[in-house]
Amino acid sequence: MYLIIIKVLVSILAVLALFFVSERSPKLGGLLAGIPLGTGIMVFFFGIEQGAPFVMQGIPYSITALVSMLFFTIGFYIGGKYFLNHPILHVISALFIGLLCFFFTSATISLFKINLITSLIIFTLGAIMTVLFFNSLSMKKKSIPKKPTISIVLFRALFITVIVLLITGIASQIGSHWAGMMASFPTALCPVLIILAYSYKNTLYPTVLKSFSYSITTLAIFYLLVYATYPLIGVYYGTLLTYIVCLVYMYGLNKLIHANPKSRSPSE
Repeated sequence: MYLIIIKVLVSILAVLALFFVSERSPKLGGLLAGIPLGTGIMVFFFGIEQGAPFVMQGIPYSITALVSMLFFTIGFYIGGKYFLNHPILHVISALFIGLLCFFFTSATISLFKINLITSLIIFTLGAIMTVLFFNSLSMKKKSIPKKPTISIVLFRALFITVIVLLITGIASQIGSHWAGMMASFPTALCPVLIILAYSYKNTLYPTVLKSFSYSITTLAIFYLLVYATYPLIGVYYGTLLTYIVCLVYMYGLNKLIHANPKSRSPSE
């Protein structure tokens, strides 16, 4: 029971913090979305509840499924072009096409036997394609953050809780391969995108998606480190070391992107 409580509380705090940042700086929010927030929580609790061997069996599929996450972002962006004057329909359209892309890609991946090397090749190709897709997207749009009410915060917390419990709760029922791919579902990013789309239409989340197309490489590094450290030093210390390395990498990536003039918007 205590694991469920920790799982929910950490997830709520992580997603609300990510939304807070994205609302004020969508470019930075997209970069921070690459930090294994929701994914890290999923993998950690998979390790605690199902064991390290269970996690390791799913790692190649988790890395490959990052392509599903990338296709989710593309689908969400495409679906978000419709019903801009109807917030609920706008969110439904973006989410539906995003989920359709995610599960179709995941189902296709599940048909093949994938090892670690194959997964890295597939991920690299998918990452390059996504970066090219978002390359021409303008990132100069900004918005004044809206003041949240208690009811809005509670709704967001409840929404996050439902997503986290739904995804992690079925892990033991779907096998390590599908569990590994479901661990790559954008558990932290998805609620943020939905809230941004509902509150700000298409003014903020496209920038989040473009920045995320770069920072998702952090998740690939996260999985590789989990694969290497869990058998050697266990779930707890392995997770700690993995997060430290990922944060250092993210810091360097942030510096690199901001140092590149082409990545800056005209207003920066």
